[in-house]
Amino acid sequence: MKKRVNILFQSDDNFAFMVGVAMSSLLENASKNVFYDIYYFALNLSDASRARFASLRERHPDVDYRFTVVDAADFEREFIALHVHDHRGSYVTYFKLLLDRYFKDTDVDRIIHIGADTLIPGSLEGLADFDFKGAPLAMNWTEKGHERYHPWRYRASIAEMIYFNLPEWRAHKCEERIIRHIKEIGDIYGSKDQGILNVEFQDEYAQLPLKYNVYDMIPHMSKKNLLRYHNAPVNTPEEIFDAVEHPEIIHIARTFLYRPCEEGSLDFNNDLWWGYCNRSPWAGMKPIPPYPPLGAKEKLFRWLYQHAPLWLCDWLYIYSRRLFGVYLYLTHLPRKRVNIGMDAVGAVQSI
Repeated sequence: MKKRVNILFQSDDNFAFMVGVAMSSLLENASKNVFYDIYYFALNLSDASRARFASLRERHPDVDYRFTVVDAADFEREFIALHVHDHRGSYVTYFKLLLDRYFKDTDVDRIIHIGADTLIPGSLEGLADFDFKGAPLAMNWTEKGHERYHPWRYRASIAEMIYFNLPEWRAHKCEERIIRHIKEIGDIYGSKDQGILNVEFQDEYAQLPLKYNVYDMIPHMSKKNLLRYHNAPVNTPEEIFDAVEHPEIIHIARTFLYRPCEEGSLDFNNDLWWGYCNRSPWAGMKPIPPYPPLGAKEKLFRWLYQHAPLWLCDWLYIYSRRLFGVYLYLTHLPRKRVNIGMDAVGAVQSI
């Protein structure tokens, strides 16, 4: 019997091409031992985008997969009603938090959300046997540069890749807790859904292996800088080096280098991304304008990566993130923050 891997993408039509390239990379690297059940929470998806996704079947006839497009308009309306702030003009980033509205009546018991800004050079076959150890979700505790307003012991995870254990998600009343969290705490996080998940489930999530969230800034880094960057105590040197050598999912995040799909990109995975794009139904597309605009610090780092040695740029980048996190933590002490800790029923307490 084949293994089954369930996958969730989400975007509006503006970023359908990114989902399409990520999905194309997955299908190119698919395992014959796996059935891929792929879902797409799509907002305002155009007929042209639907046709391109449908044409993937002709390009990958030997891959055993099912592709389901889910109209996400109801998710958007619900988050608007909760009065959360949009993220760069969109509510898409929140949709996965209400995923059980769709999956509760299906046979899907576990599903990994994969961000649109990714490439998938691995087969993901190992996810079929992943042990959640009773946790409702798994995220990757990567490094401590994202702490911002939180104590040093805070486990900061990137919410692009989240593996949901749906039976435990329901048993832990996760959706209800997220909605209560939004109503009681408000939307105070710079990274929106990421902040909600990190704080609400701080002591409850399992560790997703690093190979499922390899940040695209790092493959060129020296071993010393790789260890400096991945300084979360759960990461062993062996896991870090193996993840970089054999990534399952590459996270092509928006940075001062710009994504490969953006005009003027200096991203280290430009050739890799455009290679997958040009073998997909989105072949021939032109780079899009970069957004949002860079701040002063980002402009400085962009200049450095164009003119200074890489080892120095990497070192400065890593330590500037840590120092900036300390600065924000110290200068925002009087502001409302969230206490890391739950009461008996899991309610987050604010101080």
